[in-house]
Amino acid sequence: MASRRITRKEMKRDDFVSAMGRFSVWMEEHVKEAMLLGGAGLAVVIGSIFLVQYLNQREAKASVLLGRGLEMLHAPVQADGSAPTPGGLSYASEQEKLQAAIAQMDSLIQSYPRSRSGRLALYYKGLAQDALGRSEEAIKTLSEFLEASPDNYAAPMAQAAMARMLQSTGQSQKALEILERLSKQTSGAYPPQAALMEMGRCLEGMGKKDEARKVYERLTKEFPNSDYSQEAQERLKGIS
Repeated sequence: MASRRITRKEMKRDDFVSAMGRFSVWMEEHVKEAMLLGGAGLAVVIGSIFLVQYLNQREAKASVLLGRGLEMLHAPVQADGSAPTPGGLSYASEQEKLQAAIAQMDSLIQSYPRSRSGRLALYYKGLAQDALGRSEEAIKTLSEFLEASPDNYAAPMAQAAMARMLQSTGQSQKALEILERLSKQTSGAYPPQAALMEMGRCLEGMGKKDEARKVYERLTKEFPNSDYSQEAQERLKGIS
């Protein structure tokens, strides 16, 4: 009797059955190893879930502390001793308020230094230090913020604040370098026309009227419909 020819489909099926059989035998012989491998993978997944939850909880706590610090910065000053606003903060002096805000930001930075809110606290701490007249400290703090969060939405505003502080401490050339970079940024929280206006003022303060004139002319040409353009035109008349 002639033997039936095995089709390719049947060969593939037999190969699959054989492979599954070999796998089953391996599993029986190495069941402990398989359980360990599966357990390790499961542990990684579970660990990742707990890590995400932990980080989210820390970020939420840091955000609450930042909100409290901002509340302090915007609290009213009631030097006359009148009763504070119901449910809100108030301080006897601007200095007291700023010092309290700095202490709050420091607490946040120390507790959650790597959180988004912890890094952003550096920005607000720098502004508060500058308001207290501690410009050198403020410049250092804002530098730390920019180093930690160069892509933060507040980074351009921090750079502009630094430029202003640098001017006030006699470092106008460094301020100009920052403002020049800001004037070339087409996106961000700080408008380039504002940077150009500050550049012009800085150059005027340095006695470089010709360079200031060029900056004002650039402003009126690139941003003819902005409010800064009108101010630039007025300044051009003053230095002509």
